[in-house]
Amino acid sequence: MSFFSKNACTFCGKEVGFIKGKKLNDGNHICSECEKNCSAYIDVSRYTKDFLTEHMEYMQKQDKLYNSEVEPLGKGGVNRIINAYNGIIFIDSIGMFEAITPKYSKKNQKELFRYDQIKDFAYYQVKNNSDSGKKYSEVGLDIFLKSEYTADGFKDPLPPSGKVHPYVALIRISFEKDTDDALAAGRAKDHLNELFGRPSETFGGSIKEAFTGTGQERADMKAQAETVKALGGLAKSFLQKDSAAVGQAQENLKMKTQDAVSTALDYGSKYTETADAAERRAWQ
Repeated sequence: MSFFSKNACTFCGKEVGFIKGKKLNDGNHICSECEKNCSAYIDVSRYTKDFLTEHMEYMQKQDKLYNSEVEPLGKGGVNRIINAYNGIIFIDSIGMFEAITPKYSKKNQKELFRYDQIKDFAYYQVKNNSDSGKKYSEVGLDIFLKSEYTADGFKDPLPPSGKVHPYVALIRISFEKDTDDALAAGRAKDHLNELFGRPSETFGGSIKEAFTGTGQERADMKAQAETVKALGGLAKSFLQKDSAAVGQAQENLKMKTQDAVSTALDYGSKYTETADAAERRAWQ
């Protein structure tokens, strides 16, 4: 789009100039006001009118979900980890989180992400080249999602299985600037560690886990104990020569073994039912 060109927004029909609009991947245009109906975590210029039309409908459903399930909770029902204008709000009761950035705050709809869409998470740190004496110019958290798209916004030819996000693969939250530490980012990461059964990275949490094990370890041990119990039931049925009981015990052992494998592979999947129930309530 040249500086003096003027085109019509393909969504509302208003005139789109160089400064207050963007050209889409299919040659159509979107004005800055209609872009506010899109996610803060996509670059609209990568997509087509058809994609963004469906995307805006998705965002309306997200806003309805937020108003139905999060708004009534108030501040006491969520875990807010915010530093300045950036952060994460965890809503464990529905298995979802909200990512806060300045760009997100300007959008017309609220947006939630499911815990079972999370693939991984890690700190990112930008070394400081200034004379401030601080180690990092920026510290934050990257949350990688299972998605139909890649982190650079292109359709993934081999999307992951299970619960996937329809368009976001990476959420980057900048927590601290010009710092030696990752205090807020550390609190956010440690909550994710707790959710996904990973070792705590805080002093107090590490001491506790030295005695109780991590959430993943506790879940694994429980699943293993259930499997051993089921195996004992099968052996007892064989000794009693009760064919009906043997069949039932075999089925029970199969189920417990599958549960143990599922627990080991995806600890975060326990939030799937919680998130599904919240979406059903909001969208029924």
